[in-house]
Amino acid sequence: MNPSVRRSFVRDLIIFWLVVFLVVLTWRHNMAVMAILVAAYLTRFYFWPDKEDHIFYLAGAIVGPAAEIVATHAGIWSYTLPSFLNIPVWLPFAWGFATVIIIRIGQAFVKT
Repeated sequence: MNPSVRRSFVRDLIIFWLVVFLVVLTWRHNMAVMAILVAAYLTRFYFWPDKEDHIFYLAGAIVGPAAEIVATHAGIWSYTLPSFLNIPVWLPFAWGFATVIIIRIGQAFVKT
């Protein structure tokens, strides 16, 4: 893995774990979790822009929650603090952010 790819990989892992840590601390407050997720994505995009990220983000923000809505309505699982169609309001933002991070981390291995 070349140094720039390694830096990107490590950066995205650090961002991911920082966001997970902050969400775990604030999970009882839907709007705080949503603000953390939006701020993390916008900060990442501001400093390391890639226009494809918006497409990945939007796809994840639509497809992931759609599946979750179906699953929660079917009774497969439920959320502690649902606020919209049996899911938390922050879930689309989490799916969008996770999609971007997963793709970028995966690309670090494809580029090597």
